[in-house]
Amino acid sequence: MSKKMILLLLSLVGILAAVIMLKRSKPTDDHITIGLLQFASFPPLDEAKEGFIAQVKKDFGNKVTIIEQNAQGSVTQAQAIASSFKANGSITGFYAIATPAVQALKSEIKDRPIAFAAVTDPVGLHLRGPDSNITGATDMADIEKQIRILKELMPDIKKVAILYNPGESNSVILVKKMKVELAKYDILFQDNGANSQSDVAAATLHAVQNAQAILIPTDNTISSAFPIVKQIADKAKIPLIITWTGEKEIPLMQFGVDYTQSGVQAAELVKQMIADGIKPWDTPLVAPNSKVFISSEELKKHGINLPESLKQEVTLL
Repeated sequence: MSKKMILLLLSLVGILAAVIMLKRSKPTDDHITIGLLQFASFPPLDEAKEGFIAQVKKDFGNKVTIIEQNAQGSVTQAQAIASSFKANGSITGFYAIATPAVQALKSEIKDRPIAFAAVTDPVGLHLRGPDSNITGATDMADIEKQIRILKELMPDIKKVAILYNPGESNSVILVKKMKVELAKYDILFQDNGANSQSDVAAATLHAVQNAQAILIPTDNTISSAFPIVKQIADKAKIPLIITWTGEKEIPLMQFGVDYTQSGVQAAELVKQMIADGIKPWDTPLVAPNSKVFISSEELKKHGINLPESLKQEVTLL
């Protein structure tokens, strides 16, 4: 066999191998790509992401590709990511974690399904409507239950400070509910606003000077700076009650939905919309179960006894 013939055969073998590899790497017709937009990084949102990814991989296996993007707490960045997602025609559907993320996607994506988690009031935000392409899992907490437990834990409490970002719509909704419930127990309240992470320390310092406890709604700004809040509150010996779970800097009470379950539920909605062909508007909003965690160490630190009436209702950490 001549040298030229050998080179020709080697070339043909190389081309054939490349074609085989290309076919193997090429997504199949039923392959899906999901654009995941997470607004910020802190325990609840991370749990919502992890629950979603685990369930999506369980449902679709190696037929799914997830493009993850994190806006790092920036509304501007969230909007930029949503715009880039819109331009990517290979993305089949989207997953938004937290209110600013779904609002950014809503403004850009009209023709592909969007599922969300960690959104407090999807109806009030007008995320749903005739022929809507959005559905998801809400994290609206049972504020009536939260304040009742607070009163049972601290029966002599007269005043609380509410720490939140007044620019976050989800926080404003919860704060309104908190004030209604606090008033039922004749507990006075004081607003302490932090419009950005750089304002959190000053707002917390003000809060600890004017209350017996600090109450925090589900708030991206405060949650992202929670170690600072905990440090200041500990120094002032003021207990913290937060409306989310999974916090590493453990407060007296963590109260909120199961965010991992929320992510799983959102993934199941994605499956219904993409694999089963159900329209987003025909998939009902879902709500994960609530959890209540009380810290034994914080109870001891603040001289609080856990009432018998709550022992079956909460989980001690």
